[in-house]
Amino acid sequence: MSQSPASPAVRTEPFLVLPENKVAHAAMLAVGGLGWPSEPEPTTFLWGASGTGKSHLARLLVQSFLKRHPDAKTEIMTASQFAAQVAEASARQTLPLFQAATREFDLLVVEDLQTLEGRTETLTQLLHLVNSLTQSGAVVVWTASRAPGSLAGFPPRLVSRLRGGMTVRVRLPGLTSRVELVRFLAQHHRVRVEGEVWEAFARELPANPREMAGMLQRLTAMARQHGRRIDAELIRRYFSSEEERPELKLADVCREVAQEFGVKQADLRSQGRSQKFAFPRQVGMWLSRELLKTSLKQVGDYYGGRDHTTVVHACRRIGERLGGDAGLQAQVERIRQHLRAGE
Repeated sequence: MSQSPASPAVRTEPFLVLPENKVAHAAMLAVGGLGWPSEPEPTTFLWGASGTGKSHLARLLVQSFLKRHPDAKTEIMTASQFAAQVAEASARQTLPLFQAATREFDLLVVEDLQTLEGRTETLTQLLHLVNSLTQSGAVVVWTASRAPGSLAGFPPRLVSRLRGGMTVRVRLPGLTSRVELVRFLAQHHRVRVEGEVWEAFARELPANPREMAGMLQRLTAMARQHGRRIDAELIRRYFSSEEERPELKLADVCREVAQEFGVKQADLRSQGRSQKFAFPRQVGMWLSRELLKTSLKQVGDYYGGRDHTTVVHACRRIGERLGGDAGLQAQVERIRQHLRAGE
């Protein structure tokens, strides 16, 4: 479960410091740069709307930490992945082994805590884990869409632990920051944008940074298709097509994945375990979660009645592969383009 400095899981895109994330960025660098094994801040809680860069900041922290302490044991996981591991250990009656393994970390990041609301057993294990790690001098970082006190169904003792260190909010970028972010992303990805349309582009994108990056990539694809720069007319055309696009479904994702990998949809949805279909099936699961925000259960049911732990494993594997596999990145982008075009 531990990560190394070369692991794809801790690779990050360049990060632009803006007024809305400046405090959180400074907090991550401070935690990552503290002398170790001296006593760092035991916990840091980052919260803010989806896509504001919390995951990016957490990965910057891991990179900083590993540069100073290359032998440290670190881990980044989502709360859903943690819940799946708890459920699996409980079913196999191996909770003591699971607990022992997770208590060896020097730095642990758990993302999207809000997904654990009401999951009593998982929250109990999380409380035990943070108590053990902080007592041993480890660093724990949480991310969530809401502040600790707004997480429904969390035990008071756990909320107290979440509030025990730094609590930092990451806000959505305002118009000025969106203009700077669009410029930054375009420069990094070498995208041609007409100089006069920066603010118009930013005004049309009242979205979070992650969505802005995705929209810029799609606009870039359109610009290349038409052999032109990104200008006001192309932006208008893009948003017109966005408004007319029908809502995607699991079947749409499965169809495009099957076509990209040269397999049948029925094989991806079957209960068979052939390696020929296992990887494209995992891509379908990852895209379904990424594009449709479909629940783990719905995705598992659609792809052969598989349980949520299988979906978690698939999403984690594809997410990690995408960090360093240019071929897979190209395949995923082709699938996205076909879905956007409604082919």
